[in-house]
Amino acid sequence: MRHWLRRLSMAVGALSALGLSAPAMAESATDERLVVAGGCATEIVYALGAGDRVVAVDSTSAWPPEARDLPRIGYVRALPVEGILSMEPDRLLAVAEAGPSTAIDKLRAAMPVDVLPPLRDPRALPDQVRRVAAHLDLEARGKTLADALEARLAEIPAGVDTDAAPSVLILLAAGGNQLLAGGANSSAHALLDALGLRNAAAELESFKPMSRESLLQIDADLIVIAETAPGAFDPAAWPALAHTPAGKADRVLVRDAMYLLGFGPRVIDAMQELRAAVLDPNFTAWKRS
Repeated sequence: MRHWLRRLSMAVGALSALGLSAPAMAESATDERLVVAGGCATEIVYALGAGDRVVAVDSTSAWPPEARDLPRIGYVRALPVEGILSMEPDRLLAVAEAGPSTAIDKLRAAMPVDVLPPLRDPRALPDQVRRVAAHLDLEARGKTLADALEARLAEIPAGVDTDAAPSVLILLAAGGNQLLAGGANSSAHALLDALGLRNAAAELESFKPMSRESLLQIDADLIVIAETAPGAFDPAAWPALAHTPAGKADRVLVRDAMYLLGFGPRVIDAMQELRAAVLDPNFTAWKRS
């Protein structure tokens, strides 16, 4: 009982951090055992105050911090059927990227499986919140949270008041001393597009490996390193970065990949930070956060 109350208190705190109040928690609790596959979905579930239902998450679900203490079911694109069933869940909530399809089909035969549609635009986050809330029978909470997120998004301009939109290069660091540039039709491009910023790697398609030689040829006003895990980016392996225009000006950000590109509720903070960084001529940073 004390454990349940502690989890409930954490959920209330998460809602309060988003500007929501206690009435959003008024809907009844449930004993449903929920497995969540996908960091964005996990963040939304907790923001809805339903973290007490979650019994296991995938490896991309590292936020909020209490989700890190839950059992892991592996990578979202390689879900283990037996491992998930061993958690005795009542329902699986998964993002569109979850798979493989054969695993999803087998899990559907054992329990309800709710697969969310792709979220390709961070400004569409409120609609995704409403969908998750509907799957969890938390429509009232979902409306409260979605309305709050919409209000915050409305405060972020969709463009910049400059003659030429600043250019940003987003590099995904997944370990192994490799960086992937976020090109067209990637979450990186969608994030920049939502802010009216130019993608310095727009000529590429999706995420493509970036060579050190190619990096030196890119003139970006800001470079953002999106780490899939703390320490996934090793500056010592990329001395070329310091010789780029952004590197020479110390205009390099190192941030958590899910914070930037997962398009969960935290993406609004990421959008505000990215816009402020790229528009402030005096902004300098080269640090992990």
